[in-house]
Amino acid sequence: MSNFSKLAKIFLFALLIAGFCKIANAQEAQPNILRYLDISTGNGLKLDIHAPLSTKKRGFFGRRKLAPVLIYVHGGGWIKGSRKKVYRLPNFAAQRNVMLVSVDYRPVPKTDIDGQVRDVVQGIKWVRKNIKRYGGDPKRIVIMGHSAGSHLVALVSARKLGGQFRGVIPNDVQAYDMVAYAGMRGSLPYVYAKAFGSNPNNWVKWSPITYVRRNSNFPPHLIMHSGSNRERRKILANGFAYELRKKGAKVTLFDGWRYSHGAIASRIGSSPEVTRAVTAFLRKVF
Repeated sequence: MSNFSKLAKIFLFALLIAGFCKIANAQEAQPNILRYLDISTGNGLKLDIHAPLSTKKRGFFGRRKLAPVLIYVHGGGWIKGSRKKVYRLPNFAAQRNVMLVSVDYRPVPKTDIDGQVRDVVQGIKWVRKNIKRYGGDPKRIVIMGHSAGSHLVALVSARKLGGQFRGVIPNDVQAYDMVAYAGMRGSLPYVYAKAFGSNPNNWVKWSPITYVRRNSNFPPHLIMHSGSNRERRKILANGFAYELRKKGAKVTLFDGWRYSHGAIASRIGSSPEVTRAVTAFLRKVF
């Protein structure tokens, strides 16, 4: 092999390496998000902040425009899950100049649902007190959850905990009214039985609908349900929406019959229909 051929091969190899590096760097830089991870809120709980670049402070005396805050509560059937499971939400939020904060809560049986509510409220209170330092607006907060997290944000709002919210997004759960759910199904599946137990008094106590019937002045809600167990999910979601509307709350229902229980969360930011629904709600309330 001639020296020229060797040099040509080395040159081509260098170009390939440079190209791969460019791709890797672009992937690391996209989406344009500032991440502040594993922040302690006390009692062993943490949260993650995913902030749009607009929240970055420019210079020593630089000012920045505060971004509205979307607090996210993960799913996992109350017995598992992680705040790290945020799907495409960091990118989705950053593209809309919204800060995403994903909070912790302890799983059952380390605590019960009362304890999980306290954990979520602890995260919300931390955000209200501290988020301005990261470029978030403590006066513009929406809480959102998926699956078990959906139940918890609905319960927090219905019980009037954690302060005032611009909006609430419960995304796909059947636990709004546990008595109705148990009656429709005939029995509780394993995950629900593990979390809610067999005492109907606890079913009532941990049902968001109980507190909607007692309280008033609720923020706007976007109630989402998937096509999994569609008719039952639809009836329970619509029943919860009905009780909120009776109290004067503005409620938008999203019938995600095309989506599975997982996809209705994981495809926010990639699938047009569900992405449009969440985007429209956030624009309206922020």
